[in-house]
Amino acid sequence: MAESRPSVSNSVVEGEARTSQFILGPADIIRINVWKNTDLSQTVTIGPDGFISLPLLGDVHVVGMTANTLARELKSKLSSFVMNAQVTVSVVDIRSRQVFVTGQVGKPGGYPLVAPISVLQLIAQAGGLNTFANRKEIVILRSAGNRPERLKFNYNNAVRGDPKQNIGLQPGDTVIVP
Repeated sequence: MAESRPSVSNSVVEGEARTSQFILGPADIIRINVWKNTDLSQTVTIGPDGFISLPLLGDVHVVGMTANTLARELKSKLSSFVMNAQVTVSVVDIRSRQVFVTGQVGKPGGYPLVAPISVLQLIAQAGGLNTFANRKEIVILRSAGNRPERLKFNYNNAVRGDPKQNIGLQPGDTVIVP
């Protein structure tokens, strides 16, 4: 009888190893490791201008790259200083992707968007609605290209299971609870 093996779906895709598709943004914290070179290995915060500063290399623009793309770029730039540099880049803290909630919630403020989240889930994260919150007039402000978009959200209908109220949030969205 043939032995059954579990399929490995994330190891190879069309001849290439699967890698993270997370795009680095301002305020994200990344860890750069240069194997056997502790002076070049460090944890850095991406500046609002999209640059990080590194020994030997100075300022390097990293916004818009994935961690693997950045590792390849750094390896190439370090090649004139370090022979066969082995560089890995890890995302330590995601701060560039946030959603915001303001108004009649327990803890208004910015929340990291590290996984898909709905309005209802964000309200729960923010400590729930206050006693005097207008549950039927909640608004999501979203930048849609050049024009802002206003999406209406009815909390009462959402908790009753109305699928139209299951609005997924995007980076930069602001939920206003009057």
